[in-house]
Amino acid sequence: MTIGENIRRIRKERGLTLKQLGDMVGVSESYIRAYESGRRNPKLKSLEKLAKALAVNVEVLTNSDFDGIKAMHRLFQVFRQYDGHLFECQDKDGNDMVAVSFGTLALMRSWCERYGKYMEEIEKCNSIKDVKKRAEALLKAEAAFNLWMDIYPESEPFDMNLQIQKIHDEFMDKTGLNPKEEK
Repeated sequence: MTIGENIRRIRKERGLTLKQLGDMVGVSESYIRAYESGRRNPKLKSLEKLAKALAVNVEVLTNSDFDGIKAMHRLFQVFRQYDGHLFECQDKDGNDMVAVSFGTLALMRSWCERYGKYMEEIEKCNSIKDVKKRAEALLKAEAAFNLWMDIYPESEPFDMNLQIQKIHDEFMDKTGLNPKEEK
């Protein structure tokens, strides 16, 4: 997704009009429309204001417009930084696949748990007989999962944020990737 597509998606998820978002950011409705259509690219200051108004991290708006090569390089960065290991396995249908494990699952535990809940919601939705109601339920479940990802770590209980940060800092210290200030 492009930056504009992300702005539109999240604005609509929040139930905001173009004018309302423009007012929150301090720009006209036509600026928001131009951002969403890709005719204009918001500068960093505008992106920060948009992210704050939409209650998401700036990366949610900017880091999703990439091709396969860029995606691989982002995975390489995460792999290096979090002591990644590749392994071959099979999915539930017996198809061969490659997976990545990291030195610590604690950083991703809440994502795994939320994904599990999402998959349970999808299973419930798929049991709805009425096609229209099923489609609405599936869209609602997907929107809720997207919202959780968009606002992470704010989507987690407060003490979870501190726990995640502590585990992250300890891991970074252990691996020597957490630069210390010179005294």
